[in-house]
Amino acid sequence: MLTIGLLLGWAALLLAGTTRTGRSMRGALIERPAAWLNRFTRGQAIFAGFLMLFAGLIFWIAGEAGLRFVSLYAPELIGLLASVEFTAAIDAVAVAIATAASVRLRGVMAWVKMHLPGRRPRARRAQRTPRPSPPANDSDGPVFLLARAA
Repeated sequence: MLTIGLLLGWAALLLAGTTRTGRSMRGALIERPAAWLNRFTRGQAIFAGFLMLFAGLIFWIAGEAGLRFVSLYAPELIGLLASVEFTAAIDAVAVAIATAASVRLRGVMAWVKMHLPGRRPRARRAQRTPRPSPPANDSDGPVFLLARAA
């Protein structure tokens, strides 16, 4: 029944064409909703998707009581959706996730390189032992021998 009504409305819109009625129907059914939907940002769309997933989770957990819960708080949530931009918060969460993933990925890569067979890094050469520095006093060494001989 609903499909037939929508098809009849679409046919009326097409048949009215450029008449005064057709222009008013086109403005009310196509242009104004399109302009309204064009104002939504990506952050608002993501937040709306999150709300739908949250509402589905509540329905799944609480059943009929979940429906009452969501219907009670839906106006406040929609007002929040329309008035607040959440892209900054979403970007901050994405940066935190990417940072944590990169740190974790470095640790995993080091573990994989250590445990998988294959080319291992070469051992470093041992450093040469430094020579002992000559004594600071003249009491022992060739200078003392020369002085004693004179």
